[in-house]
Amino acid sequence: MAKTTTETSTKAATKRANAKNTKADKEDKPKRAPTAYNLFVQAQMKEWKVNNPGAPIKEAMVEIGALWRDAPENPNRGKEPKARKPKAAAPKPAKSKTKAPRPKSSDAEDSGEVSEWYAY
Repeated sequence: MAKTTTETSTKAATKRANAKNTKADKEDKPKRAPTAYNLFVQAQMKEWKVNNPGAPIKEAMVEIGALWRDAPENPNRGKEPKARKPKAAAPKPAKSKTKAPRPKSSDAEDSGEVSEWYAY
């Protein structure tokens, strides 16, 4: 019995046809409101850039993060910081089963002579 063809016969076409999120769906979705931390960083960053022109942003984030710990807007002020989970050990890369090519071992190969080792 012959297979009937469908509109979505390839894996890629099937994935596209079954995709739940489309670009139009994402455009209609409202943006999430900024958190208290986001608002705090925006306000502090403006001031910090005026006071420290040309300084790297990394320094700004370190200083603003320190200010956030004691800021009245911080809902976690005065609480102990949560313990971080230890990082999982990275998996070792799998060894390749392909053999390395044989190295050239003598000048005989360059001169066109056949060595005994390669003779068949």
